[in-house]
Amino acid sequence: MMNSNAASSSTANPDAAGSPDPPAPRRSSKRPKYSKFTQQELPACKPILTPKWVILTFLVVGIAFVPIGITSLLASRDVVEIVDRYETDCIPVANRTDKVAFIQSNASKTCTRQITVTKHMKRPVYVYYQLDNFYQNHR
Repeated sequence: MMNSNAASSSTANPDAAGSPDPPAPRRSSKRPKYSKFTQQELPACKPILTPKWVILTFLVVGIAFVPIGITSLLASRDVVEIVDRYETDCIPVANRTDKVAFIQSNASKTCTRQITVTKHMKRPVYVYYQLDNFYQNHR
């Protein structure tokens, strides 16, 4: 039987065995340095999901988020949204079949619209303009 300590010490230091050959250059390896992080051996919480634990967790989350949802729902009822599509009403009847020709012509393109708001709006009032088929950050 061979002694493992003697074998490992002779391979670890070739000069100790009296070998005339110079030590071989160390080969670089692409393997990552060993750590518990790279080997995914970090300690982790592994709870045991019993029915009582799951029901209790859902009740606590429900008690926390139901009031937030009700508050959001009540706040969204105060929002007033009015949509006014004017792409056909602002083009003269003669040019509605060829809208590109109207845009390229020198005709006046001023359009006045009147919007009736049926709900009370609190200050501040925000107005948003929406464009379809237009991508602002596209090249």
